[in-house]
Amino acid sequence: MFMLSGLFANRSIRFKLLFYFVIITLFSIAALSILGSTLYKNAIEEETNAHTVQMMDQVKNHIEVYIKEMDNIIYYLSQDASVIEFMRRSNNESGQLKLLDSKVRKLQRVYIEKHVEIAGAMIVSRNNQFASSGLEPITRDFMTEEQWYKKAALQPEHIHLFSHPIGRNIRAEQNLSADQVLSFVRAVKDPLTGQVLGVILIDMKLDIIQAIVESVSLGKSGFIFIMDENGGVVYSPVNPIVYRISGDWMEGRSGKVIRQVNELEYQMIYNTFPEFDWRIVGVFPLKESLQVVADIQFYTVIIALVTLLLAFMASWYFTNAIVRPVGKLRSLMKKVEEGELHLRFPSKTKDEIGQLGNSFNHMVQEIDNLIHLVYLEQREKREAELKILQAQIKPHFLYNTLDTIQWMAQDRDADDIVDIVVALTHLFRISLSKGREVIPLSDEIQHVESYLIIQMARYEDKLSFEIDIPQELQTQSVLKIILQPLVENAIYHGIKEKLAKGTIRIHGSAEDNKLVLVVEDDGVGFEAERLIQMNESFHAIRQSSEDRGYGLYNVNERIKLSYGSGYGLTIESERGQGSKIVVKLPLIVG
Repeated sequence: MFMLSGLFANRSIRFKLLFYFVIITLFSIAALSILGSTLYKNAIEEETNAHTVQMMDQVKNHIEVYIKEMDNIIYYLSQDASVIEFMRRSNNESGQLKLLDSKVRKLQRVYIEKHVEIAGAMIVSRNNQFASSGLEPITRDFMTEEQWYKKAALQPEHIHLFSHPIGRNIRAEQNLSADQVLSFVRAVKDPLTGQVLGVILIDMKLDIIQAIVESVSLGKSGFIFIMDENGGVVYSPVNPIVYRISGDWMEGRSGKVIRQVNELEYQMIYNTFPEFDWRIVGVFPLKESLQVVADIQFYTVIIALVTLLLAFMASWYFTNAIVRPVGKLRSLMKKVEEGELHLRFPSKTKDEIGQLGNSFNHMVQEIDNLIHLVYLEQREKREAELKILQAQIKPHFLYNTLDTIQWMAQDRDADDIVDIVVALTHLFRISLSKGREVIPLSDEIQHVESYLIIQMARYEDKLSFEIDIPQELQTQSVLKIILQPLVENAIYHGIKEKLAKGTIRIHGSAEDNKLVLVVEDDGVGFEAERLIQMNESFHAIRQSSEDRGYGLYNVNERIKLSYGSGYGLTIESERGQGSKIVVKLPLIVG
């Protein structure tokens, strides 16, 4: 993510928007395509599997009906009294055997005539006597030595099925080969002793199963076949792969498996007949079942490419609609940087870009106003500096004259005159400060203290003062001559008009990262209306010409011009209770 941000950091907005639009569109199309294809593929597979299982169940049920019917016929034959009696007779009873043989054959023909699917039936006793209809032995060998007879006799409780019974000593009168019949064999027990009396064999025509199997289809090339317990094919439609399918691939009585045959992948779903271990197997190539999905994926890619092209065109259009006014605004900003402050952005909308344009117009207007205001302030500042420079000529002359008076007073031991002259000298020296506007707070304290000494000499017992400023704050740098005008205001507008003696207190502290100096007096104070007017004028951007000078307004304006609007003066006063002027300055170590 950081690499991507760094790669596109210096790219244009048009490129970024186009890139993001295309990526989001491509991601959405890809996600929908992949998800849709996957879901459709799973649905096709489930539907194909369900259809295959349904067809297999249908075939299995039909075959089970015929198997059950053959088993029932064998059961009916085994319960017939003439059949049981025929099996009990030995070779020595030839007269009775011929009569029973006739009855048994007649009974067999009845079932054969009623069930056209039966190719023939044979009853073989343990004494090697047999009666058959539709079937006849090929040689005179004992039928009891046949494999089918021995297997049925050893397991008399079950019916046994033999597919493709090749190598039997039996042939069918209908000239059917072993590959065309399915043999059903079951042993017959003596109802009295429970001993095996013989075996009944019925051959069913395989074309019945063929008709059932071929009545269903699994797609274009899928098929169903029957596999016996040994993995041999009982019946299968003609196809090139059935004999390449191994029964070892199928584990358990049911399930599905995918194997590659002749370089193609086939899915095989199998199930087992409940009463014997034959399997019914449905086979179909995965490529064929998923061909529809492949076609859908192909068309999805085509549609995705067309959609992506249309999305790119739409993104280009909408991106230009956003970038064009931004480019116009950028061009105007460059021209404004070059000083063309008269230019304005033609905002036609009220969206974010329109609001940005309006803000730009307002900003340019404010810049123009501020430049004009700064120009006026600088011009007035230069005028004030010129006046101050002119005014300094007299303080220099007075400073030198006072120095001469001080030496003359010392020669005549006039100490009181010396104190006043020294105070006045300090006052002028700090006022000059070699042309510096910023002095240490300690010098500012000495300046205001010198001023108070001179005023105390003038007003004698009417005035006293206290100065309490922590030593650690006296190294702070402040504008010069900011306390003296405040003290002068306190004397002339507070204490002078008071009948009793007045006191001026000066103290300082550091609060909220600011230097706070306070000048308090216990004079007559201000009227509420005048107090409000003065505080409002302190917070105004500019004072009127009559307010400017060396008084409170001048001090407040000098502080704001030097340090900003967050600093300046505030007056607190109550008529008859005195006044308090608070000065807020930044903490600046000299």
